[in-house]
Amino acid sequence: MAEISRDELAEQYFELLPYEPYPVQQEAMLAFYTADQGVLVAAPTGTGKTLIAEAALFEALRTGKRAYYTTPLIALTEQKLQEMRQSAIRWGFSADDVGLVTGNRRVNPDAPILVVVAEILFNRLLHREAFDFSDVSAVVMDEFHSFNDPER
Repeated sequence: MAEISRDELAEQYFELLPYEPYPVQQEAMLAFYTADQGVLVAAPTGTGKTLIAEAALFEALRTGKRAYYTTPLIALTEQKLQEMRQSAIRWGFSADDVGLVTGNRRVNPDAPILVVVAEILFNRLLHREAFDFSDVSAVVMDEFHSFNDPER
């Protein structure tokens, strides 16, 4: 796959957005595309954090890398699978470029973008010899505040 600069990635992603991003989204995406390392986004509900997270997934697909999108709940993984598949199609990729792995369900488990419950990623990190992380460009942790909730 041809090399593409982060500036070009940002430009392409912004062109594909379905609407003008909010200021908090613009600021976070600018931080993401100019950072050498990860970005932590903590913002109130309804401010569009998903659009920011999708920038990392777009980059993975566009550069031939892989990414994980983690959630704390199986029900949320199903919802995010559908949302991320729609986004992949909007970006010109296939719905099959997004898969899902939970404790009891697998859909396209070798897809470059995997929506998983956090425990799946944690277990893979514990067994690194069985999983190649060298081509993983991003890990998105949605609803991060819920990961330590004993009720989940």
